[in-house]
Amino acid sequence: MFVQCPNCLKRYRLNESQAKLLRIRCRGCGGEFLASPSPQPSHEVAGRHAADTAVVADIQRDFRNVLVELLVRMGFHIVVAEDGLTALREIQARRPKLLLVNPYLPELMGIELVTRLREEGHAPQAIILLGAIHNSKRYRRRPESLYGADDYLDESGSDEAIISKIEFHLNLPPSLRQLPSGSDEEGLRLARSVFADLLVYDPGRMAQIRNADDFFRLFKDEAAEGKRYIETRRRGAAALLGEVVNHYLQGT
Repeated sequence: MFVQCPNCLKRYRLNESQAKLLRIRCRGCGGEFLASPSPQPSHEVAGRHAADTAVVADIQRDFRNVLVELLVRMGFHIVVAEDGLTALREIQARRPKLLLVNPYLPELMGIELVTRLREEGHAPQAIILLGAIHNSKRYRRRPESLYGADDYLDESGSDEAIISKIEFHLNLPPSLRQLPSGSDEEGLRLARSVFADLLVYDPGRMAQIRNADDFFRLFKDEAAEGKRYIETRRRGAAALLGEVVNHYLQGT
């Protein structure tokens, strides 16, 4: 299968028999990214008593997993597509209510997929673009154009905010917004987002890290900025950045 560097969009072919999670250094931009080979271009996940279908067209990453989990809680039948052409075929065959799509999909870019669906009259009731990894400032950016989509989501939004936005565009009742509380998953997701940006932004310094102290010394300014960002969105969660660093080092 093919995977795509999220920073410069250079494509690589992966052997599907390789490990489930690979760290790849891009020959185009020098950045690093994580990829997981998959023999299937799409798969399905059914929510309890699923009545409506949602297509999630995205590369394999934490944010996609979060979205799928939220849609399951909301009761959707979910089709996950790994590339734009697969997403197009699934949408034409299933006529889903909702499409969540990465603008930079392989095979057929997400922005081209949206245009084609609009032109052919196959567009779901709601189309929402998903934030893609760009650079170390990704979590402060918003696309200048929605390319025909109805809205935009990125990893900085809380679970409740993501669900509220989906409900708004599908005219769903607000009762679906209730989620289990008392979890630090949102804080961890924000910390992983900050760390992933730095991993892509400066792989040279990242390669020198042997423990969490090294990270906070070598990325002093960036880590401080990242902690401030996490804290503004999840009070008390800034310390989770160190936990994410340690988890990364255990896998290297």
